[in-house]
Amino acid sequence: MDIDFYLTIKTLVLPPGAPAAVGLLGVIFYLRWRRLGLSLLIIAALSMWVLSMPVTAAWIARSLETIPPFEPDQLSGKSVDAIVILSGGAYSEAPEFEGLDTVSRLTLERLRYGAYLHRVTDIEIAVTGGAPGDLETPEGVLMRNVLESDFGVSVRWAEIESHNTAENALNSREQFPFDTIILVTHAMHMPRALLAFEEAGYDPIPAPLGFVSGPVFEPAFNDFLPSMKALFGTRYAIYELFGAFWYRWHYG
Repeated sequence: MDIDFYLTIKTLVLPPGAPAAVGLLGVIFYLRWRRLGLSLLIIAALSMWVLSMPVTAAWIARSLETIPPFEPDQLSGKSVDAIVILSGGAYSEAPEFEGLDTVSRLTLERLRYGAYLHRVTDIEIAVTGGAPGDLETPEGVLMRNVLESDFGVSVRWAEIESHNTAENALNSREQFPFDTIILVTHAMHMPRALLAFEEAGYDPIPAPLGFVSGPVFEPAFNDFLPSMKALFGTRYAIYELFGAFWYRWHYG
């Protein structure tokens, strides 16, 4: 699929693109069909509010964050070959880093947790991520650079050709000489990541991070007020719901 077409569809389907598109249609229709146009504008405003509420982000995330945090006891009786950290995007031409590419916030969170697990378990690290779009440096290279320069953790293996989670798994299986791994990615992304790596022939031990829903969620008044952080969480959750559905249909 052409990357520009994919990004366009992604923008229009996920918030805030979808409510914005409905609002734009409302403005257009209002010029001729006022009742329809006004209805669409109200729907757009209300949907944006609801999608921006922390309670909405937590509610949607709960359906995805089904795998509990990693516990060292999970390694009992197992010989683990590597900690595999999945890429989560890049930050292109970062001006504060002299215009160089670096890892995105999501990838940085995964690297931090992977470095922590390495120190706790003393298991070596592998990273996986290619160069989607117009990224000049593969994400796997950026991840290795950050781990080694910023966290002081060496990376033994780096896969740099993949463009999605399925390719992360398949390419890693072809290149990395191991079977049992600790798999590091965000909690909402973990279900389809596990599926992809199991289908590739791995025995993955999940190590999810970045939980949005939490073990117990008791909404307060502020959880019904819109926020950009909640909107990002909702967007990510909806994206992962679509991704999980596609992976189950394709691999299930």
